[in-house]
Order: sequence, then structure tokens, then C-alpha cells
Amino acid sequence: MVQCVERHKVKLVIRGFEQIKDKKYKHTFSTVRVYKAIATAKDWPLHQLDINNAFLHGFIDEEVYMQPLTRYSKAQPRQVCKLQRSLYGLKQASRQWNLELSKFLISQGFIQSKSDYSLFTGGHNGLSTFILIYADDLLIAGDDALGIIHIKRALHTAYTINDLGLSRYFLGIKISRSKVGTFLNQRKYILDIPSYARLTGAKIS
Repeated sequence: MVQCVERHKVKLVIRGFEQIKDKKYKHTFSTVRVYKAIATAKDWPLHQLDINNAFLHGFIDEEVYMQPLTRYSKAQPRQVCKLQRSLYGLKQASRQWNLELSKFLISQGFIQSKSDYSLFTGGHNGLSTFILIYADDLLIAGDDALGIIHIKRALHTAYTINDLGLSRYFLGIKISRSKVGTFLNQRKYILDIPSYARLTGAKIS
């Protein structure tokens, strides 16, 4: 079988595994409370968005330096690069992006939950919109259809988004909704694991 490469993708990744907590960074942030049950009970549509290059929008609080790329010819000996924004690989990258996104959502009239910082609520005229954040993925639900359209447009203007429509696959969980309710399963996720490891045809000895 001949495999053809359609395109090459390049991503600059920081050696975050060498960072030491409390010395090279202070905090990280990663949490999620899935609210699919509430959306199902309320019969709300569950929209899913993906932010393009999300971590690059976060600013760095600490002083973080990286070695120049090996093919960057303009760097002088012993010179390093000081980061102004977070890059993929930094342990605090997800938290810095979350801080940036939180400021934006608050500026749009949303209120951040005190019990779960990944949950934001907003709305007007008795209608509500709820946004749940997980890294660069967002789930939006609520009964304020116009409010959902507005926040999608605002996010796209500020960061550029991929609107994935109604959520069907999130964090390895397949979501199937019907009049009966919402059904969750991880069949695809389980089958993908041996596929990624090229062990699909392996036999248990």
C-alpha cells in the first residue's frame, strides 16, 4: 500500500516537562464539570466550539525563556528567547489561556462560577446561556438562542473559532441525543487506542 502525504503541519512545542513547580511556574489550571445531564433535562441544544491556536492567546505572568530553534540563524551564542505569550508545552499554558478567555467572557456579561471556574453563566429577559470550558473546547447550552449566536460571533471575532455544531463527540465520549434522552459511550475512544498504537490486529497471548 502506498500512502500519500497530503500536508505537513508544524507546531512549536515548549519543553514543559523540564519545568519545576514553584520555581519556574506557580499554578496550572484544568478542570471540567460536564453538564450534559442538565442540558438533557432542560431539552437544550448542546453546541460545541473549538478555538484556533487557543494557547497562543494567553500571556505569561512569570519570566519564561526558551532556547532558539536550531534552524534559527540570527541567534547569537548564549542568547535565549523571552516568552510574552504561552506556547504549547508549558505546564501553565492552559491556565494562562483560561485567564484570557475568562476576562473576555466576563467582558461579554457572563459570570464565572465560584464553585467551578470552568463554568460561565449569562443571559437576559429571563433566558440563560451556559458555557463550559475545557482547554480550547467549549460547550454552550441554554434557552437563549439569540444569546448563543451573539457569543459565537464575539468569540469568532476575538479568537477565530471552529463551530462544530451540536456536540457529538467530546473528551472521548460519543454523545447521542434522542427524545428518550442522552446516551453516552466510549466505544470509538476504546477502539482508537489500539489503532494509534498500531495494535489493531494484535492477539492476546
